[in-house]
Amino acid sequence: MTTFQNNAVSMIDRIYDEAYGLLIEARNYMVYAMPAVKKSLEADARLEVTYHSTRLTTRLLEMISWLLAQKAVHNGEMTWDDARAQGFSITNDDVCRVHEAEQSEHLPLGLKTLLERSAGLYNRLTRLDGMVSAKLAA
Repeated sequence: MTTFQNNAVSMIDRIYDEAYGLLIEARNYMVYAMPAVKKSLEADARLEVTYHSTRLTTRLLEMISWLLAQKAVHNGEMTWDDARAQGFSITNDDVCRVHEAEQSEHLPLGLKTLLERSAGLYNRLTRLDGMVSAKLAA
């Protein structure tokens, strides 16, 4: 394996651990804290919290699937071309790319924090995905 590949594997493993930890935190927040939070909100605010919770989940799942595909490529379980053909890329879609400053003041602090942290990680993965794509194109 080349130095680039070794560094990429190491980086992907570290980012995967971070993303997985964030996924567990988000799950625990939504299971244990969110029901009480939603009860205290008006209908419009509940709808907004649900929208942002879904956006958080979408962002986390896209990141985890991309990272698992990268691990599979580095473990020889699939090729780069297979990973791209099967849609394992960071899409930068509107759901995942909403700027966190656009959040409502009605969002609970726990959800805001998870959204901000996941946005930072998503941005890092977007750059990493671009680097991987550029390396493959070279």
